[in-house]
Amino acid sequence: MVKYQSRLELIKPMAASLAEWLMDYYLDDQWPEIILPVPLHRKRLRERGYDQTLLLTKALKKLLSVRDLDIEQQLITRTIHSVPQQSLDATARQKNIRNAFTLNGTPPWHHVALVDDVVTTGATVNEITRLLKKSGVKRVDIWSVARTPES
Repeated sequence: MVKYQSRLELIKPMAASLAEWLMDYYLDDQWPEIILPVPLHRKRLRERGYDQTLLLTKALKKLLSVRDLDIEQQLITRTIHSVPQQSLDATARQKNIRNAFTLNGTPPWHHVALVDDVVTTGATVNEITRLLKKSGVKRVDIWSVARTPES
């Protein structure tokens, strides 16, 4: 709804729900050093007019009472403007997203949180995780408000 119907008023309640779950989860675990939103390609951003994942990430940052946890939105760039993932099956999604992202430098962190609004097959977060781990990141936590069944 947020992504395709511009229901931006839903960002805050979705972030609040996710933040509550995260606060419970990290009671017995180490918080990531940084939050990385999955980026939109600049053409898709121009078409849509907003980046729902970045908005979600910023709302989460405000709600989480974790000192020093910040957002880094310049590390990952989506370099390939591909067809929307929602229209593809799992195999096509993996091919569609392969090499669609680049890292702008070497991450200085060992533990990061990658934020995506919806995870279906995991192709997008898996591709970014592969890049991050290849560059030296040891642990990538995936934060998402929804995990949908594969179509």
